[in-house]
Amino acid sequence: MARVYYVDVAVPADRKKRRKHKTHAVFDGGRVFRVRRLTELDDASEIYIDAMFPQIYEELMELIRRSVKIFLLKSTRLLKRLREENGVEKSDEVDARLLSTIPRNHFKQLTLKDLKLLQLINMYERYTGWKSLIRRWASAYPDSPFKEYAKEICSMQDCYSRRIIKEIAKDEDYVVIYRMVCEELGVRDSVEVAILVARLPLNWKLRRLKGLLGLTPHKSKNYHHRLRRHLSNLATAIYIHNKRHGIGAKLFENMNHMSRDNIIYALQLRILKILKRAWQQRQHMLVGGQ
Repeated sequence: MARVYYVDVAVPADRKKRRKHKTHAVFDGGRVFRVRRLTELDDASEIYIDAMFPQIYEELMELIRRSVKIFLLKSTRLLKRLREENGVEKSDEVDARLLSTIPRNHFKQLTLKDLKLLQLINMYERYTGWKSLIRRWASAYPDSPFKEYAKEICSMQDCYSRRIIKEIAKDEDYVVIYRMVCEELGVRDSVEVAILVARLPLNWKLRRLKGLLGLTPHKSKNYHHRLRRHLSNLATAIYIHNKRHGIGAKLFENMNHMSRDNIIYALQLRILKILKRAWQQRQHMLVGGQ
C-alpha cells in the first residue's frame, strides 16, 4: 500500500565527524521513525521534506524515477511559527510531525529537471571555489604546477556554466525571465543571472528577498551566503565591464559620488529589483495568456 511520509531531513554530517551518521526523522501519520536514506521508504507515494542538500539529490532523483512525488517546503519559517504556536521545542521528531499539518500549497513539487539543474549549479559552485583556492596557491608558490591545475578547473567551470545556461533555456518560464534580466543588465550568457533566476524565490516580496540575501541595514548572520555571492559576483562583473567600456548608464544613475564598494552594493539592490520585476512581468504574461 502506497504511503505518505513527512521527513525532517538531516543536515549532512561534518566530514570531521563521520562517525556520527545522520538519519532522517520520518512521520507516517502515526509514529516517527528514522532512516539513513530516503530511498528506504520503498512504499512511498508522496514524500514531504523540509529541506534538501546536495548530498541527497541522487536519492530524490531515484525516488522521482520510481514515480514518487517529492514536495519541498517553500519556507522553513512556517515550522518555526508552528513550534511557537504549539509551545514545543525544536527537534527532528517534532518538525516531522508538524510538517504533516502544513497545507500542500506551502510545498513545491520537485521534478527531475529541477534536481538536474541544482546538481549542475552545485558542481559549478564547487569548481568556482576550487579555482579561487588554486589561484591563491599559485600566487603564493609561483614555481609550482598550480597554474596548470587552474586551467583545468577553469575549463570545467566553463563547461558547467554552459550546461546551466542550456538547461535554463529549456525551461519556458526561466528562459523568459532570464532573457528579460540579461537584456536590462546588458549582459549575455550570464551564468550568475541563470543561477539567480533558478534559485531565488522570486514569488517572495522584495523585502523578504532582501532579508534572504542580507541586503538590509541590520542583516542577520543567517542570510543565504551562496546566493548573495552570485549576486555580488554579477554586480562586480557589471561594474568592471562598465569601467572598461562605459556602458549601462541607466543602471549606474546617481552613483558618480559613491565609492566602489557602495556602487557594487547599490548594483546588487538594483539587480534584485530587476529580477523581481522580470518575474512579475512573466506572471502577467501567463495570466494574460500570452
